[in-house]
Amino acid sequence: MALQTDFSNRQDGVLAAIAGMRKEVGECMERVNNAELRISGTEDTIIQLQAKVQSLESKNKVMEEKVIDLEARSRSSNLRLVNMPAKAEGDDACLFLEKWIPEALDIPSLNSKLTLVCAHRIGQRSDPNAPPRTLIIKFLNDRDKMTVLKAVRAKKQLLYKDRPVRFYPDLVAGIHKKQKEFDAVSQKLRTMGIRYGMLLPAKLLVTHKDKTQTFENPADVEAFIRRIEEEMPGRTGL
Repeated sequence: MALQTDFSNRQDGVLAAIAGMRKEVGECMERVNNAELRISGTEDTIIQLQAKVQSLESKNKVMEEKVIDLEARSRSSNLRLVNMPAKAEGDDACLFLEKWIPEALDIPSLNSKLTLVCAHRIGQRSDPNAPPRTLIIKFLNDRDKMTVLKAVRAKKQLLYKDRPVRFYPDLVAGIHKKQKEFDAVSQKLRTMGIRYGMLLPAKLLVTHKDKTQTFENPADVEAFIRRIEEEMPGRTGL
């Protein structure tokens, strides 16, 4: 009888242990299931957030391009005059430049006709030994600005009282960066003797065999150059 009681007690202990293990396993499984649900929910949230980020990045790029375009349009009638000595323009920069520009560039058609909206120096006043601050010049007539640019390019050197000065388009930083991206392909086109030019704000205009094409990114120009090279005499297909 004692043996039977002892066996029964042990059996009860084993069953209790098994029941405890089952409970623990059940609780563990429940925690795993809950964790999987949370992970799944987190993954869904991450996917949604990634989609939102991509959408926002796309919208931001569009907005950035619009801002650059608007700023470029606002500067389209501007030129930068670099290295003009400080205070050379006196108290009235517009009056000084309206007289000096036609004389310096030898453009009789602009004498007594050139009208500037405004002209001012940019940047903070610095050390007297530092280079002069750049002058920003806004033309009333965009045609006059283009006439000045054309004359600048035709003139090898422009001087003010024996001091070299230079005119540049007033480009937005983003546009200048985009234009610089075309430098490598422009060098290749120049080596190949193919005519090209920059179309504002940042497009490359290429003329080959009396046909003109416009490119918005350097990769397309590279592909264009490869096609021309493949058409050259002495090259054979693989």
